[in-house]
Amino acid sequence: MLEDAELRAKFVKDLQEMEAMVSSALDFMRGVDQSGPPQPVDIMALLESLQEDAREVGGEVRIEGVALSSYLGHAQTLKRCLSNLIENAVKYGQRATIVIADASQELTIAVRDAGPGIAEAELERVFEPFYRLEASRNRATGGSGLGLTIARNNARAHGGELVLRNRAEGGLEAVLSLPRHL
Repeated sequence: MLEDAELRAKFVKDLQEMEAMVSSALDFMRGVDQSGPPQPVDIMALLESLQEDAREVGGEVRIEGVALSSYLGHAQTLKRCLSNLIENAVKYGQRATIVIADASQELTIAVRDAGPGIAEAELERVFEPFYRLEASRNRATGGSGLGLTIARNNARAHGGELVLRNRAEGGLEAVLSLPRHL
C-alpha cells in the first residue's frame, strides 16, 4: 500500500530481516529436528547444491576433495549446519573453500574463508546464542547471532563437533568433524 517505491523497498527489506530473525530464533528454540532414523546423505550432492545456491546470489564457493561414501545422518540438519558455515564464509570472508577429508572413522568438512579471521578470545564466544561480533552488528550484514549456535548444535546432534580456528595464512576455518558411525 506504500506508494513511494524506495520506502516500500526498505519496508520489504526490513520485513525479510525480521522474518529471518524469527525463523532463526524458532529453529534454535525448537532444538535440533531429527525426526526419523538417520538416512544415507550424499554429501557431495549436498555441498554442490549449497555451492550453486551461493553462486546464484554472487558468492564464490570452491570444493576440494571428495566424500568417499554417503553419510548416515539427517539431511536437513546437515544442510542447515553447512549452509550457515558457507553463508558466513561468503558474507564475512569474501569467498568459501570447502575442503573434504574422508576416512573410515570420520568425515571432516572444513569451510575456509579469506576474511580477517576472529580474535582468539572470540572463537568460542561466537557460538553463544545471540552473540555477534561488533563488526557484524550492522544492517548491511544482518543476522541474528544464532547461525553458529545452530550449526554447532546440529554437528553435536550427529555425534560430531564444530570448531573455529584462524588460519596462519589468513582467514577463518570452520571445521565440522562427523563420526562415520552413529
